[in-house]
Amino acid sequence: MAAWRMKIRSINCAIKTIFGMPNYHRYVEHCRRKHPGRPILSEKEYYMFALKERYESGKVNRCC
Repeated sequence: MAAWRMKIRSINCAIKTIFGMPNYHRYVEHCRRKHPGRPILSEKEYYMFALKERYESGKVNRCC
């Protein structure tokens, strides 16, 4: 059963990456590994940060 969960999570991650959506689980793993003393954003805070970073930073790449 755990193998199926990992497979579904992997597929979900790939789909999110294709569509440019942020990956909260990857963010949490990165923070725990690289910044252990820093507080971790909640999932909602992380998505809001990612949306602002993507659309309000002036770095949006689009075709038209």
